[in-house]
Amino acid sequence: MTARTMWRDLRALRYDPPGYAKSGARRTTFQAALEQCEQFMAAASTAGYATRPVQLFYALSQAGRAIVAASPRIDNQSWRASGHGLSASTGVTAVADVTVSAQSHGLFPAVARALGAEPLVPGEPVALRDLWPLLPNAVLVPLTSDALLPVLLFQSATGLAGRPSVGATLVWIPHRVRDLHGDDHAQLKQHFSHYPSLSGLGFPVPPGNGVAWSEGMGPGLGLHVVFGDAATPTDTRSLAERKATLYRSENYWVVTPAIGSMTTALHPVLAWWGVLLALSSLARYEPAVWDKMIDIDASRDAIAIEHILDEAMSAMPAVVRQVLHGFQGQI
Repeated sequence: MTARTMWRDLRALRYDPPGYAKSGARRTTFQAALEQCEQFMAAASTAGYATRPVQLFYALSQAGRAIVAASPRIDNQSWRASGHGLSASTGVTAVADVTVSAQSHGLFPAVARALGAEPLVPGEPVALRDLWPLLPNAVLVPLTSDALLPVLLFQSATGLAGRPSVGATLVWIPHRVRDLHGDDHAQLKQHFSHYPSLSGLGFPVPPGNGVAWSEGMGPGLGLHVVFGDAATPTDTRSLAERKATLYRSENYWVVTPAIGSMTTALHPVLAWWGVLLALSSLARYEPAVWDKMIDIDASRDAIAIEHILDEAMSAMPAVVRQVLHGFQGQI
């Protein structure tokens, strides 16, 4: 789907909002917030890298207000949110060292509730070196080369006729994971325990016979796994629905790790939120430092920054569209 088609689809939702944005103040907030999101994105499309993260962050922020207004998970007494709910510490010289800190109130935790996700934990600053690898759009051009717990692509195996699949292939696994753990089942299970949604993970071969690593899986390795916690009669969701998060479009499923003392995975939308807030804070409050960071002739981070700011132009409307369509019919 092209960006133009996605925006047309999002604009159509303003006449017929999803979820709890059907009427009243939630409807008018939904409509106005989406309009502002679109205008910020239009501004970002013509801006250079010196200011683009500012427009992109505010586009995402206003999209977040639309998401909160529409979400059936937010009641009519608590859907209004003020403040970012997230702050950035920008007194650094490397992008990877910028940290973001969550607050217990504000738009960031409200969006997390709207998504049915857990926000970052207040009082636990998180560095961009840990958030950046959670963006699926950063896989091909990473900020750092040492990430061990990036976002993973989740590809369900085809089940036998009449039986649900219990197998999947995890893709984009860093080569260092195999270097560190090889075919050791126990160590690999410990590694993947950092991805809460992958509970029940196992390997489809007897211990001692290795695991099913595969090469040529994009920027990393693939690994075939199985799950012992099968769906129950009251849970008819597919394996992907139970183990992964839908990202951007149908059949694009990803899994992310927990950050700090979180008990569940960080939603990719919230990872985008942290990254764009940090970059916009650098651009606004540390303009001289930011100017050096985006200098393609002098900064090793410049290519990764340019790449993610370019990718955000297509990823953000697609992600927002997918989230809002998920609220349709939920009233």
